[in-house]
Order: sequence, then C-alpha cells, then structure tokens
Amino acid sequence: MLGLLSRGRIVALLLLVILSGTLLACDLGGLFGGAAVPDVVIERPPNDIQVALGETVPIHATATDSTGVTRVELLVDGNVQATETSPVSEGQPSFSVVLRWQPSVRGSFRVVVKAYNTAGGVGESQPITVTVVEGAPGPEPTQPGPEPTEQAAEPTPSAPQPTETSPPPPTATVPAPPPTNTPAPPPPTATTPSGPCLPTKVTDVNVGGHPKGVAAQGHRVYVALHDAPLVAVIDADTNAQLPSINTHAGSGPKYGNGVVWHDGRIYVANRDDDSVSSVSVSNPSNYKVIASAAGGQPFGITAAGQYVYVANFGNNTVGKIDTTTDTYVSSILNISEPTLLTSLGQDVFVPTNGAAKVVRLLSGGGRVEIGPAREGFFAAAVNANDRVFVTNRLFGDMTKINANTNSVQGPPAELPNKPYAIAINPPKNRVYVVAAEVDLLYVLDGASLEIVGSVPVGSQGAVEGGQGIAVLGNRIYVSNFQDETVTVLDDSACP
Repeated sequence: MLGLLSRGRIVALLLLVILSGTLLACDLGGLFGGAAVPDVVIERPPNDIQVALGETVPIHATATDSTGVTRVELLVDGNVQATETSPVSEGQPSFSVVLRWQPSVRGSFRVVVKAYNTAGGVGESQPITVTVVEGAPGPEPTQPGPEPTEQAAEPTPSAPQPTETSPPPPTATVPAPPPTNTPAPPPPTATTPSGPCLPTKVTDVNVGGHPKGVAAQGHRVYVALHDAPLVAVIDADTNAQLPSINTHAGSGPKYGNGVVWHDGRIYVANRDDDSVSSVSVSNPSNYKVIASAAGGQPFGITAAGQYVYVANFGNNTVGKIDTTTDTYVSSILNISEPTLLTSLGQDVFVPTNGAAKVVRLLSGGGRVEIGPAREGFFAAAVNANDRVFVTNRLFGDMTKINANTNSVQGPPAELPNKPYAIAINPPKNRVYVVAAEVDLLYVLDGASLEIVGSVPVGSQGAVEGGQGIAVLGNRIYVSNFQDETVTVLDDSACP
C-alpha cells in the first residue's frame, strides 16, 4: 500500500514538473520572441464610421514585427475580404497597406486586420465597427438641415419686432435682408489666401496596374505600370487616358519601374526582365527591348545628352545606353544600390541607397562623390540654379547640393515624414516631395528649404509607393501605387 502511495506521489510530482516546464517554456517563448505576434493597428477609418452601401471602404493599417511581416488580411465579421502579401519574401519589420472592402448589404460590421510573421505568428488589430447605410451617409446629417432653417426663419420675425413702431407689413419685408446676408460667406474664402499658397487637386486618373515612374513631355504624361508590360498615357490637356503603350518586356511579374522621355521615345526600366524598353511614342510598333546587366533589377532611369542611364539597383551598377543605336554601352561599377537618378546637362547625379555618397557621373567619364556617406539616399532632382536636391528615406531629410562646386549646402532639411520621389518647378523654385507613408505631397521653397505646406495625394504604400512624380508647366503628376491612380495637381495660382 505504501509502495502504491509512493508511486502515486512520484507520478504526481512528475506531472507537476512537466506542467511547470511547459508553462516556463511558454513564458520564455513569449519573452524571447518564439511566440511573438505582429502588432497591428488600423490607422483609418475611425471606429463607428458610417459608409454608403456599395461604397468602397479603404482600410489603412500598419503591421510591425521584428521577425518580418509576410502577409496582412482584412476580415469583416470573420470573413477574409482582402489580402496583401509583402513584396519582400522574408517579410518586413513594418508593412503599411490599404485593404479595400465593398459592402453589399446594410448593417453593422466588425472589421479587423490580421498580420502574419515569418515564424507563423498571427497578430490582430483592435476591431472597429463600420455601419453600412442606404445611400451616401453624408446627406443624412443634412436632412435635419431644413428644420433649423425653418427655425431660423422664426427668429427673423422676432428680430424685426423692435421695429414694430412701423406697421406690420414692414416686418414682412424685413426677412429680405437675411438672404442678402447669405452671400457673406465669400469673405471667409477671401481670407484663405492669406495662408500658404499650395497646389490644388484637379483630378485622379485611374490607370490601374500599380503605377510607378512618371514622365511628362509636350501634351502627354507617361506612367510605367508595375503589374504589366505597359505604359499608361494621359492627355495633359484633358486628363483623359489614351491607349497604353506596350513595352514588350518579357519577364514579370514586376515590370515597369522608372520611365523617361527622350527625343520622341520613352525608355522604361523593366525590373524583373533586366532590360530597358525603347518605344517611339508616335509609332509604338517601333520598339526595341535592350538587355541590361543580369540581376540588375532596373529601377530609376534618366536621359543626359545622347545617353540614357539606368540604375541597376540589384547589382550596384548604372547602365549606359546609346540612344542613337539603342545599344547597351557599359555598366558603371561600384555604385551602392542606385535609385531614382537625375541629370544636369550631360552629367548624372545618382542617389545611393547603400551606405555611400551621392555620385556625380561626368559626361567625359569618371565620377565625383559628394557629401558624407549616408545610407538611404533615394531620389534626386535639379532646379534652374544648378542645385541638386536629394531625399533620404532612412534619415527623413533632404540634402541640397551646389552642382557648381560639388558641395553640400548647409545641413539637411528635416521633413515630418520620410521623403520619397522628388520633382522641381524651376520657374517657381518650388520643390515637391512625396511622403508615401502618409499619402502627402510636401511643398518646399527651393531657396530656404522651408516647408510651405502639404497636400493629400492618393494611397501610396511604404514599400513600392512614392516613386513617381513629374512636373509639366504648373501641373504636378503623382503616381499612387496602392490606389492605382495618378493624382493631378495645379500650382498655377501660386507665385
């Protein structure tokens, strides 16, 4: 009997030890990340929002995880409505997305966003409630509007009552002044110009295909599409979309990155195809696909003199193409992760995403390395005074270079959010910078680098967005990767 009790105690003790070990392992797993899950936040819309039946609802969310976020899902009442997969196979520490849902029935819905990391962990956002109503939600608050106006009409007779020394008929005529007072709102509009003068939105052009680089010339705007071997074409006079141009790039699924116009042709950097397409804009059947460096993953592209230069991000080179023959001449070596380059005369300025200096490629050969070595340089643009502006996504700032002396002017200008693509309006000396993580376009004074203000653009996406902007006169064209649109802005009203 004692033996049985002793064995029972031993078994119980063993079970206790196993259970404790399991709990300890769970605790340690959570402590050291083995059981960690992504942190997910729905940034907008806010909780308890009303939307119209059939309206597309964009859900902006960000998932973060030190091991890398690989996938994000939108769930409505537990059903998956949209999925976005990270373009980086090993995941990314921060993944910002816009997931869209189009409700087909009325009611109140529970909306959450889930994120998955490389270890298989699943994180979930706090839920928000979205109420779907018949018709646009906006008019509903205005329905009570007539009641206040009727009430407002009642006090107006009381206002004339002090004038009842006159016969009642004048009281009937007194309500006439309130309508004359209604034009009073124009004074507020007249006071708004006292604030910063900013570009105004003209329209969004739906181009599809996840647009990337943008080039503008004459009466046309050319937009490279990432999802297809096509370049969308926009009529700059009417903002109408014209027939697309086939680039004939062979390999995907990622196609167009940068695009540049040169001497009646467009040149498109084809990412997965390791090539550059040269297509006549007046006769698209006249084309040539030019092989670039293997593994180059062509990114930005610019024209200088008779040459087109392409940033081969994947193999740290810049390719040089002779446009008189459309042949690949050479690869300029040892440029650390070149990105969205620009030209000044026959020279080329190359931002380097790797830990390196900004590189100036000289037309006669050779190079000049400018400023301190910094990781994260992303895009460059030149103004009429030979000043080169270079954005840096990692440090969230912009460097100004004097091209006459190849020296940096002053400290970098810090921006509220990470800067991506950049463009210049030379006559105004205004600098336009895309802040892809917050879907804004910053406007800066080119002389002082002071921020004039910001205007909203379409949804970008932090990884693939923010890479296309062009200026044509006083019109600004910004590609919106997530929204698959191009935002058109007009800056003609500003000095």
